[in-house]
Amino acid sequence: MKDRILFVMHELNLGGAERVVTNLINNFSLELYEVHLCLFRKKGVLVNEVREEIIIHDLEAKRVLNGTFAYYKLILDLKPDVVFTSITHVNLLTSILIPLLRFRIKANFITREVNNPSVRASHKFTSRLLDVFYKFSITNFDYIIAQSNYMKQDIIRHYAVKEDKIAVVPNPLDVGSITCKLNLDGEKYFFDRSKKNILAVGGLRKQKGFEKLLEVFKLLDDTYQLSIVGEGPERKYLEMKIAEFGLENKVKLLGKKQNPYVYMRDCDMLMISSKYEGFPNVVIEANICGKFVIANDCPGIDSEIINRGLNGIILDFDKPELIAEYVNVNFCKIKDTKVPVECTSRYEVKKVAEMHHKIIVNHSNK
Repeated sequence: MKDRILFVMHELNLGGAERVVTNLINNFSLELYEVHLCLFRKKGVLVNEVREEIIIHDLEAKRVLNGTFAYYKLILDLKPDVVFTSITHVNLLTSILIPLLRFRIKANFITREVNNPSVRASHKFTSRLLDVFYKFSITNFDYIIAQSNYMKQDIIRHYAVKEDKIAVVPNPLDVGSITCKLNLDGEKYFFDRSKKNILAVGGLRKQKGFEKLLEVFKLLDDTYQLSIVGEGPERKYLEMKIAEFGLENKVKLLGKKQNPYVYMRDCDMLMISSKYEGFPNVVIEANICGKFVIANDCPGIDSEIINRGLNGIILDFDKPELIAEYVNVNFCKIKDTKVPVECTSRYEVKKVAEMHHKIIVNHSNK
């Protein structure tokens, strides 16, 4: 019989964790596995990208907490060999349910952490509150996947997890899919060619630190244009800061885009101003699109991901004068930089799916 794997997510919107799971389940061998996907709510544009052969279970819950009983019952009824979770609030709920489930079924529970726990807990009250419970329950998982060595060490320190229970596996990126999307709207150019076009991509949330970019653009002349792809609760705040700084003609909030890659293709460079990251997918996505990245020196962004001068550079965005000077001096060089393919090869989805495959095989009951 095939091993039965149950992947669990809250929904499948255009977020980093959601895209990672979609890439994984689409690249698992259905000859070896019976693959199921549990969604607390079958919502989000990535639902349409899931292979037809994947069995989707919709709990029809408005919030993860509301779907607790249905989720518990699904696991009992399905009796999966492996349960794989990959988003913070689902990870927490699963970790609490594991002791109850072990009385009824034999399954192994694997979780993928999406952020550096000590940093996440220091930035948001709700994250600190969740963290209080998670410290006592995360060790219920049989195995934990971290996205970088930095995150692995942070989990060990913050949660007192034994090192042999954690593996480092980078995020998978479907290079073929991204390449196909790059070729869409091939004749259309998404920016004003007379400008020096800088792009930022991400949810409009405090974590992304987009206000730091506005500080930089106050210091750049009118030949520069900043476009931000993404949507979120910080929109009104950013609109206010754009008006306050008189940047209405230099900064554009483009909203959420289903295909951000054509914007990456057509820009001159990307900037990442995040205060912290788990694993910044956008760095690798930008590199696949051939673009150089200027990233903030923050937890989660380091030399594991950015090779100085090759695919990007890490600078301190708390010093906007330094960023503006670097851009002014190096813009033409950055614009002409073609990021080597080797910088992204280790993230190719089939390689990363095979790493997950080995972990799941090692933690299957069969």
